[in-house]
Amino acid sequence: MSHKVRIGVIGCGSFARYHFRQFQSVKEAEITALCDIVGSQFDVAREAFPELRGVPTYDDTGQMLAAGGFDAVLVSTPHTLHRDQAVACLDAGYHVLVDKPLATTAADCRDLIAARDRNGKVAAVSYQRHGLATFRYLREEIASGRHGRILGLNSHLTQQWLQFTGGTWRQAPALSGGGMIGDSGSHMVDVLLWATGLKASRVSSMMDFRGTPVDIDSVTSIAFEGGAYGTLTVIGDACLWHERHHVWLERSAFVLEEQDLLIIDEQGRHVRVSHWPADLSPEQNFVDAVLRGVEVLAPFEYGLRTIELTEAAWKSAAQGGTPVSVASL
Repeated sequence: MSHKVRIGVIGCGSFARYHFRQFQSVKEAEITALCDIVGSQFDVAREAFPELRGVPTYDDTGQMLAAGGFDAVLVSTPHTLHRDQAVACLDAGYHVLVDKPLATTAADCRDLIAARDRNGKVAAVSYQRHGLATFRYLREEIASGRHGRILGLNSHLTQQWLQFTGGTWRQAPALSGGGMIGDSGSHMVDVLLWATGLKASRVSSMMDFRGTPVDIDSVTSIAFEGGAYGTLTVIGDACLWHERHHVWLERSAFVLEEQDLLIIDEQGRHVRVSHWPADLSPEQNFVDAVLRGVEVLAPFEYGLRTIELTEAAWKSAAQGGTPVSVASL
């Protein structure tokens, strides 16, 4: 491989253009192929990113994979398409970066892990919080053991998701696989599991679809392996965006809100941490993993853990809140 990672992109819609901006800051990355079933997306992308003019375009994933000219693929399409597209990329011999969520069922996530392993390729999920200094610090502090074991936690996310996604594929179950908890809420589920190192065991959830085909508001209770408990509140028809995480351990409590982390020890002392080293983007980490073999910050296994909890929440809500065992998925 050359000193650059050449990237083909499947799906050139609005969030792919976010990735284009991120890849611009990665000096060893170059986008060399574009694929989308809607041709006008190419025009919008080229208008925003003139460097893409002249890059080959395709309206079929198979044609793009057969033509080649790249080393890795970004999959940035509606959620239910991820499994088949990413497996095809891996089986064709390409490294893969997949937008969240990795897939919409635990079975599909396992298929993706198997495809990665049989092909020996770098594969990552684009979970930005794995590279954010705040969450990395929280994860390291919890993993150190000096605060004791986790007793309980809660996370919440509020957003104007209902209004922003109306009339789009995100509210169409055949393409999205579900609503807010599997979309923006996927970041909350992921970071809750990744930062704590916990694994969900049983899940109970109540959801309100707010007159749409997908979940908008949800409150989910979680029993974790090892005895900890937690709650996740995701409100998609809120008046504003807000995110907060609380973690209670035997000897400390953590409150993380935006870029501010409050640590309260067992004597009641408050320590506030608000200055952080530079963050690492999923795009930079992915390129570094391909070129230099560095550790993937968000491997497919965390995509699986996230969907295990999410799928269990969907099933529980469909059963009126009856607890669902993650092992049953």
